[in-house]
Amino acid sequence: MIQIRVICDVNDVPFIVADLCRLWHVHDVKEYPAKDSGQRRLYLTVTRRSTGAK
Repeated sequence: MIQIRVICDVNDVPFIVADLCRLWHVHDVKEYPAKDSGQRRLYLTVTRRSTGAK
């Protein structure tokens, strides 16, 4: 498992989470306020998606 931290604009949260869900298996998302107003800290616990290659 990998933990990813993202600091982003509040309006970008749904787009960033959706994009990361397409690239990774997302197991957990935690969201907290960032120090700068209007921004959020996202912590995502993810694992790699299988590529199917052998």
